[in-house]
Amino acid sequence: MTQLRRMATGMAAAGALLVTLTSCAAPAYHYASDTSDGAFFKVPSSWRQVDAGTVAEAQTELSDSAAGPGGGAYTWVAAYSPTASPSPGRFFAGSTEPVVYASVQTLSSSLRSELSFDDMRDLLFPVTSTARSEAKSEGSTLTGFQSIASSVITSGDGVRGINELFEYDINGQPDAFDQTVLTNSSTTKMYLLLVQCYQSCFVAHEAQIMAVVDSFTVRGS
Repeated sequence: MTQLRRMATGMAAAGALLVTLTSCAAPAYHYASDTSDGAFFKVPSSWRQVDAGTVAEAQTELSDSAAGPGGGAYTWVAAYSPTASPSPGRFFAGSTEPVVYASVQTLSSSLRSELSFDDMRDLLFPVTSTARSEAKSEGSTLTGFQSIASSVITSGDGVRGINELFEYDINGQPDAFDQTVLTNSSTTKMYLLLVQCYQSCFVAHEAQIMAVVDSFTVRGS
């Protein structure tokens, strides 16, 4: 926990760069990009791209009405892992190695007018106190929530959103989640970047994870 908070301090110092193009990638990294939607990030070159279709289905199940048909269609998904064929669920909880998942989706007209920063925080898991209370009342078995760092992201071109670093206990171990959710200036698209693995893994791969998160760039109009 203490190590993760120190790591979060370093991430916060670089947080303003999340919506700005960073310096050229080192040879150890390559870029994943969605040119039509104006989103990209870098991943270690040793990480393998995996079929993101089934992972997107898992996101839809977690996100309920804020993803998939309820919130708008996906226009791009990407998933990377050091492992060749991880199960889709491992991208969202319980991974022993760092995994990264990204998606871009159009937003339905009804969701555009209602989307808030708290909606973004609670996109995949209950993060806000209200969402956690509601989840508990509905029988959620999630335990061990810890908020490590929370920030609001804004840019001069109207891109805005949140970054949340938090933990839940998964299979009896603290699992760390770094979640960035952004929307473009017209609130027609929502961009997600999630990096996740158990806390010990997260701390051990601090440099790689920070590189991925800090490189996440959105230039959607």
